[in-house]
Amino acid sequence: MISAITQTGQPSYSGGAGTAANGSLSVFQQILQNASQTSAAAAGVSDTLAADLNAALQAAGISAPPAMRIVAGTNGPQLADDPRDATFQAVMAANPTLSARIGARLSAAEIERKAALGSAVTQFAGDHPTNAMADFLLQFAQQSKPQAYSISFNGSGMEVQELGAQGWTPLKNGDDINKDLLAAYTGYMVTHAVTVEKRKDGDDQPAVDFKVKLARVLDGLQGA
Repeated sequence: MISAITQTGQPSYSGGAGTAANGSLSVFQQILQNASQTSAAAAGVSDTLAADLNAALQAAGISAPPAMRIVAGTNGPQLADDPRDATFQAVMAANPTLSARIGARLSAAEIERKAALGSAVTQFAGDHPTNAMADFLLQFAQQSKPQAYSISFNGSGMEVQELGAQGWTPLKNGDDINKDLLAAYTGYMVTHAVTVEKRKDGDDQPAVDFKVKLARVLDGLQGA
């Protein structure tokens, strides 16, 4: 299947995660592996999470709908801009296991999203991106980071969402990010072709420490 579009504009194909030259997993492949394991564990917990949360809320006299937006707070899960927040936090304090499960789901979403973005960008970059391509990809990664994560809960089901330029939207997966990246690259190539004679010296040279710089950009997702 098509796993990325290379900086030459050609699709690259991959049947699975590769390994570093010494046979060990790369940093981003390790992130992907951890995300997969975390996601699988969270999925098992989430099977009953909505029902368990609804039961606890109803016992405290809180009803949904209207839907509530659950975010990570200083003292655990809380509601964003919602008059039910004080009662909700009291429910969380009285049900620490439930609170921990909700917090784990939000954390897993952040890990999954970070891994998806890191994977898309590194596959797109290839082994030796130029300085110009590295600058484009680092800017894309910076602009594609969610500002925050939340769980939208309507009483019967829940959906993890991310906050971006378009407001709250469903959490993007790898396919979503690859589509965004291809669209951004198409625009970049149009601009690049127009300004090709105005490129800076060294734009065509191999980028130095690209993955290190990307890791620093991705680290900004922590605690977002």
